[in-house]
Amino acid sequence: MSDKMDKKSKAREIVYGLNIPMKCYEVQLELISLGRAAIEPLISFLLSDPTNDHEPRCLAAEALGVIGGENAMDGLITALLAPCDVPDPVKALAEEAVRNCICHALQELGDKKAIESLLIALEKYHLVGAAEALAEFRVQRAIPILVGILEDSFKRERVSEAILKFGKDAIEELVKTTELKKLREDVEILPSIERRAEAIELLGIIGDKNVIPWLLGFLDDEQELVRLEAALSLLNLVGRSIPERAINIIKSSINNLNLNFDRRFRVKEAVCLMNIREEGLQ
Repeated sequence: MSDKMDKKSKAREIVYGLNIPMKCYEVQLELISLGRAAIEPLISFLLSDPTNDHEPRCLAAEALGVIGGENAMDGLITALLAPCDVPDPVKALAEEAVRNCICHALQELGDKKAIESLLIALEKYHLVGAAEALAEFRVQRAIPILVGILEDSFKRERVSEAILKFGKDAIEELVKTTELKKLREDVEILPSIERRAEAIELLGIIGDKNVIPWLLGFLDDEQELVRLEAALSLLNLVGRSIPERAINIIKSSINNLNLNFDRRFRVKEAVCLMNIREEGLQ
């Protein structure tokens, strides 16, 4: 008992060293070496008020994930779902980073008891860490929430990667969302357009040819971005046998400066691929 108390006292004494940049990793390793005696001090540190720097509390979350055990998991969940009302934008971003780290620590623990809490965090806070953890757990209930978050341009890339981990299980929700348009004064808003376009791109990457008839219909969508992604996905699925309409859509987009770098690169890559195949057929 005395030895355990000594370890806990030691943990309480050194835990705030996580705030010192030159010592934080050394302190984290020492806390991990103290094992379960460090859990309570680490949880207290994790539950401290938000600051501009996410790193110290992320290190605490990581340490709890390594130490493991039910008490560590309970503490991580408490911190994950704690009320979050941070008006300062810098502190709010830091707090989001901390909660993403907590999600990854729960993922590291691998205990499915954390799933419900991760689902709450995903739906309430749109945490990409929760998205990634739930994808690793293959929790299909997360898919509709993830598809909705595709409207967030800042989180879209990582959320898309999480969706792809579900493979063909994600197809139904992706197909559904391509039909869902959000309008303002009868005009589709940009986040809605980008969500639909991203969903079509993901359908092409997943590679199930059963979606080909569905994608063909989007070659005549009213949104240029959606038409382009449909054409690129069809090229990915069926190669040079795509309709002439799809080929024209891709080629006409090559000088479109409104496209982001990734899409411009994919368009140029597609045109090169089509040219190579055309030369091979001659």
